[in-house]
This record gives sequence, structure tokens and C-alpha cells, in this order.
Amino acid sequence: MKNKILSIIVVFIVFGCSPSAPTYTAEDFQCYPDVVYVIRHAEKQIIKGEKNPELTKRGFSRAEALADSLAPLIEGIVYSSEFTRSQQTVIPLAKKWNVDLKIHRAGDPSGQVAKAVSHCGKSVIIAGHSNTVPGLIKLFGIKDEVVIEDNQYGDLYMIRWENKSPVLSITFVGDKNSDE
Repeated sequence: MKNKILSIIVVFIVFGCSPSAPTYTAEDFQCYPDVVYVIRHAEKQIIKGEKNPELTKRGFSRAEALADSLAPLIEGIVYSSEFTRSQQTVIPLAKKWNVDLKIHRAGDPSGQVAKAVSHCGKSVIIAGHSNTVPGLIKLFGIKDEVVIEDNQYGDLYMIRWENKSPVLSITFVGDKNSDE
């Protein structure tokens, strides 16, 4: 009998004193960056056997154009893959924003997206590669297919959220001529 009364009291405390439905859901606390920019690294040197080449002169020029175009924004967070060409693409912007460059492995796109969306209300830029940028964009929830050709440089993908839905727009930075 004593155990029955104790069981009834426990049931009353657990179910009687707690609300029937949670007051908050995960969405109530979810926020997004102001904008996420995703760009493929600028033009790289083509050196047989070199897996981690630096940028070409045109590539460095494009990196400066990127920095000049985004510098007026409130400083944000700058991510790059571990590869030299991606880092060199966004270092000028990191310097103009006076922030450290954060490195995230190209082979962990889900982790990169998770880090980016954790920066509520901030501007975030990610420098990646022709084979990683389309996947990153898709992981942000964009349904449009993005394809980047080997000789395609300068497309700056901008992801903003409207009514909790991602919206993609594309602009171009740097010189359109890519005859190097």
C-alpha cells in the first residue's frame, strides 16, 4: 500500500506539475547568420604534381577585388579550407575586417555549415573549391543545382534567410577575363 501511494505521488509530480506540451521548441531559439558568402578560391597556378598550389597574379587580383567588395560590410567571420589557394583568396578580406582566418577541413562540409550557421546575425564567408562549394550550398538548404567548371572563377554565392528559408543569389567579383 505504501508503494502504491508513493507511485501515485511520483506520477502526480511528474505529470501533474509539468506542462502537457513544451513551452519552447528548438525553432524558437534558432537563428541564422545575416548572410553567408561562399566562393571558390581564385585562379590557381597549374603545376604538374603540385596538390597545394598558390594563386596566380590574376588570382591575387581577384582576392583583392573580393576584399574591396565586402570590406564595407560590418566585419564578419572568415573561413577557408586548409589549402593555400583558398586561404590566399580570403586573407585580404580577413585583414580588412581585422579578423583571424579560421581553417576548416574541406572534407567536412557538414561541420563547416554547422559552424557557419552558429554565427547568428553575422556575415560569414567560406572559401572552398569547385568540388566543395556546390555541396556546401546544398547543405545550407538551397535546392538549385550549382555547377562550377574548372575554369570558372569569381562567382560569389550569397545565402540569406527569408522567413527561415534560405535564398540564393549570385554576384561576380573581379575581372571577367580569365585568360591566364
